[in-house]
Parts: sequence; C-alpha cells; structure tokens
Amino acid sequence: MKFKKIIIFVTIFLSLLGIGSMLSNIQSREADQLLEAYGLSNNTRYIEVKNNQTISSFLTYLQKNYAKYKIQLHFKSKIDPKQTLIWANHNVITLPTESGRYFTADDFQGRVSFAVLSLNAKVQTLATQGNEYVVLDNSYYSVIGTLKHYHQMKQNGYYLSTGPKQPTGKAKLTNYIIIIDSSSKMINKLASRYKVKIKTPVFVKNHQIHKFSIIREISLVIVFTIIAMSCSTLLALFDWSVVKNTALTGQLLHNWLFNRGVRTILLESALVLGAYLFLSWHAFISKPQQMILLLLLSWFLIIAAYSYTILQHLRKEKKHA
Repeated sequence: MKFKKIIIFVTIFLSLLGIGSMLSNIQSREADQLLEAYGLSNNTRYIEVKNNQTISSFLTYLQKNYAKYKIQLHFKSKIDPKQTLIWANHNVITLPTESGRYFTADDFQGRVSFAVLSLNAKVQTLATQGNEYVVLDNSYYSVIGTLKHYHQMKQNGYYLSTGPKQPTGKAKLTNYIIIIDSSSKMINKLASRYKVKIKTPVFVKNHQIHKFSIIREISLVIVFTIIAMSCSTLLALFDWSVVKNTALTGQLLHNWLFNRGVRTILLESALVLGAYLFLSWHAFISKPQQMILLLLLSWFLIIAAYSYTILQHLRKEKKHA
C-alpha cells in the first residue's frame, strides 16, 4: 500500500510539472516572438535610414515631434551583428535576467550608457572592484544585468542603452537597422518623413499565422489536471479501504480520516510548492503570477477530489448505518 501511495504522489508531482510546463510553453511561445526581437511586441516594424544623421539627433527629433506616442527602438548594428542599442520613452518590456536587471526608462535619460549581456555574450568585458564593464573602442559601459539562458534567445548578443546625451548616441543611423515598436500611425509618419519602406519582421508574421496554436497546450493542461485529480481520488479510496479494515466508528472514524486528510493535503501542498520551485529554476516563466494561479487552481482541484471522495463514502456509510 505504501509503495502504491508513493507512486501516486510521484504521479501527482509529475502531473503538476506537466501543467506548469504547458503554461511555460504557452508563455515561451508568446515570448518567443518578443525575445527574437529582443523584447518587442507585434506592433514592431523596421526601417533602414540612409542618412548620416546621428542616433542622438534622431532621438531628439522623435522626442520633439512624437512625444505623445509610446515608442521603443532597437538599433541593430550592421557592423557588429551581436550589438543592439536600445531606447524608449517609457518602460520597456522586461526580459528575464539571470542576474541584475534589464533596462528601465531611467537608463535612457542620463549621460551614461549601460549594458545588458546575453549569457555567452561575445564582447570584451572587464571585471574590477566587484563591477563588470563592457569595453568598446576604449569606452566602458557598466553591466547592469545578464539575461537568462533560454533557447528562444540568441546567446552571444549584448545590448547597450542609448539616448540623446549618451556616448552610444554618436553612432550614425546608416550603420543600424531601426526596429520600431509603436503605433502604426507613428511608424507610418516616421517612414514618410525619412522616405523609407516599412518592413514587417519575421517574428510578427509567424505570430499572426500561429496565434491559435496554444490549443494543444491547453488540452494537455486539462489532461494533466484530470490525472492529478484521479490520483488524489485514488489516495482517498486507499485511505477509506484502510479505515474500513479497522474497527473504528463514529467520532474515532472521523478523527482518523481528518488526520489522514490533513496529512495528505500537506503532502500535496508540498508537491505544488516543489513543482513551482522546480519550474521556476528550469522552465521559462515570463509571468510568475500566471504560474502561481494555475498551480493553486490545480491544488484546489486535487484537494477537492480527495475531500469529495471521502465525504461521499461517509454519506454512504451513514445511510447504511
């Protein structure tokens, strides 16, 4: 009996991992579109400006003429494909970091440029006095974060903040592909101003084609939940069979079932917590609150299945008494 219970608890734990993994797949599929463009949404388009204007003057023009729009720009270097300059007039979409943090709106306002590295960034760095710096052309950029390792992301890139007052703003537009995340109206105006053609990134096209492709994951979440609930029901049946082989009746019977039920609930709660910790470490979770809510819902359904089975048998026992 103990061995069978261990198998059941292991099955519940694996089912919880399956539930969390499916949500992780959904989030990573959604995030896959974002991460391929380094944190951009489906409104993203890109242009190539053949103009010797500096990034600094370009950003100053945007701030003066398009202040009412939410804009996020990524300047993808043509000279060094691993380098991306990032600017926004609002908080950017946060990417998950292994350490430190990703860029915030404040990082684009000052005179200092900051760096965020992929886990295996191919760029010269210098560590001194507990701080890490990216070294480029005799300039030093403080590293504020390192991105987590996910297969959706390129692992050799590095990202620098830019702004009208920052040293990275001195670069020429002609050396970069400008990736824009903003409203269609703003992007069209900007393209018209610079007389360039708007192009749609591949990740946006793919997302439009596969936007209904999460049905499989949702179906598997339901299947794993049913498996976990069935296992919890089996645990209740095992407990009932044990108590029926004893001479317990009345209040003693209720006390035994209550104590066994509390123990089972605590064990299943520990399995849910363990599943969340395991998934937090090994799976992609862009929205932890969704994972927490899904696992809590699974926990509630598992406990409900156990409690319902015990209560049903108690009612039947009472009727036959």
